[in-house]
Amino acid sequence: MRVRAADSEPWDQLIDRASGRLDSMVEQFLAKVMTEPAYTVSALTAEDLRHRSVQTFTAMLESLRTDGDTTTLRGLSESLGTLRARQDIPLDSLLRVIRLDFTILWETLADPALEANPALLVRNAGRVWATVDTFVSDVQEHYLTEQAAIELANADLQRTYLSQLFASTPPSEASLERIAGALRIHTSDNFCVAATSKVDGLTAQRRLRSSARRGDVLFACDRGHHTLFIWPTTAAALGEVPPAVKGLFEGMAVAIAPVARGLESVREAATAAREIMTDLPMGSSGIATLLERWKSVTKHQLSQAGCDLGQLVFPYLQMCTPLEREKILNTVTAYVETGSLSDTSRSLRCHRNTVLNRLNAFQKYTGLDVQRPYDAAAVILALP
Repeated sequence: MRVRAADSEPWDQLIDRASGRLDSMVEQFLAKVMTEPAYTVSALTAEDLRHRSVQTFTAMLESLRTDGDTTTLRGLSESLGTLRARQDIPLDSLLRVIRLDFTILWETLADPALEANPALLVRNAGRVWATVDTFVSDVQEHYLTEQAAIELANADLQRTYLSQLFASTPPSEASLERIAGALRIHTSDNFCVAATSKVDGLTAQRRLRSSARRGDVLFACDRGHHTLFIWPTTAAALGEVPPAVKGLFEGMAVAIAPVARGLESVREAATAAREIMTDLPMGSSGIATLLERWKSVTKHQLSQAGCDLGQLVFPYLQMCTPLEREKILNTVTAYVETGSLSDTSRSLRCHRNTVLNRLNAFQKYTGLDVQRPYDAAAVILALP
């Protein structure tokens, strides 16, 4: 918006008088900035804020002149947006602070002591607002550009060090310290490790990028056909998954390993998470843990090694009639669910002695006493 020819001289004179109030404008700005929560807890210094404020107001006033030059202001928008992104100042806080410039500029220009013509102010209000708004937009553009570059660099860094963590040769203690330092974690931390399919992993990573909050620490690591997600936890054992993390996996199947105690244990936890995930039925969804899947995982691992525990049971039950075999297996299956004779008799609607007789028959045929925990564990893995 150009200043009308008739307004040029009085408008430029007003800008000159406002420039004499630069120190006052800066002090007003600093007083208002200190009410912005993100700035009060940041590492920004008063010297930094003052220096940037002087530069910004000076450049804005110069660009508001009749033939004002916006080159300096555009340069400032790039340097400020880039710097604040590197300093991890939240974008909404940054833009809210910059918009304070309009209020301070307008209050200064409209100060009766500057003797501005009210009509002149009204005609140029849009010019003042457009100058600040353009600056805000430019700062935002450069902030987002730098933020994207930072995220890309961080992702590359994470991939590099996570690859070292999962290398074929386990990292040394010194390497673990170096990896932890680069990822800004501690080797003694406890970690949760989750695994998803590669396709679901891409979805979870998109959600992670769009919902990441300052202070959150969560790493994603592509491992071929699956994706790992790793985050520090204060829990010594897997408890409730934090809502923010659970939201990443909504609508998909995810396997979470027992808590890794220390960074060196993350490799083992990653293997466990992968095995739990691989064992999940097709089309399943939700969070699966070792507590829920240990029976299926163990049976799968034993069968791969040629150790089918069903061979300890079913060949020997061929010696009884089909009806007797069915009754014995139903009773044993019900019993190992609770380990209680009373509960088993109630669920099967038969006498307690009948349950004992069938369990004794099972022991006679197979040699396995399901009332002994050691034998019961083998039977649990033997049953379908």
